[in-house]
Amino acid sequence: MTQEITMNTTDNLDYIASCELAECPESLQAADETDAGSGNEGAVVAGSLLAFAAGMSAQSKQDVMNSFLFATLVANKAFSSETQGDQWYDKFNEVLSKLGWLSTQWNYARYRAANQRFTMDEVGLEILGSAIAAAALPGPASLLMLKVAGDAIAALKAKKEPLRLFENQTKSHRGGSFRIASCIESEDSIVSLAMAAVSFQADSDVTNVLFWEWQDTSVQTWKGEDSLLLNTALYARHRDMIQQRLDDNARRAIAEFEI
Repeated sequence: MTQEITMNTTDNLDYIASCELAECPESLQAADETDAGSGNEGAVVAGSLLAFAAGMSAQSKQDVMNSFLFATLVANKAFSSETQGDQWYDKFNEVLSKLGWLSTQWNYARYRAANQRFTMDEVGLEILGSAIAAAALPGPASLLMLKVAGDAIAALKAKKEPLRLFENQTKSHRGGSFRIASCIESEDSIVSLAMAAVSFQADSDVTNVLFWEWQDTSVQTWKGEDSLLLNTALYARHRDMIQQRLDDNARRAIAEFEI
């Protein structure tokens, strides 16, 4: 068993070392990173908005942010999230798996709006609620994850630099692609994450990704949802290499903020 674990770790390290990462645009490299407090926290990590429930260790939060950033940059190098959504998420999820994340229910399909008018933050929270429900966590944990995500979106609206970073990484000329994830750590250090993915193409220019109100006839939307668990022991074996691959410029694609 020990030999098998060692071989798997070596294979994963070789995979991580061979990954090609997209470069961060100049607009990202100018983003300021903000120190967050000890309660509920949010972070923009390239094209993802991550929400952390109070009680998560600093190391776990950093591991989540670095793994999401690494997977995003690898997927960005290989595919366009706007026009190759299926392939982009296949690569993104492949990388997360190699880093130590166990996916339990990923699926990606067209989104059918229940209302004629909606905003993309509403869509993201609806999908996230479905992902959290499918994770079958204890009731209080599920409610907390959805609340923290909603609070993170509300807080982001008032945070100039994190919002600018998010817009720069998620908006295209007539579309957008982003992820909203909520994360919690149990008393026995199990890190659980639920994720909603949203991609859309519109018939007009996009000025605001999350908060612009759309008519269902003017936009085509795709959704993805997943619930994941982090194998912290496996990730710890990769941590140093991931940090080395994410140079200083790449890390500036992260902006933390208090909720």
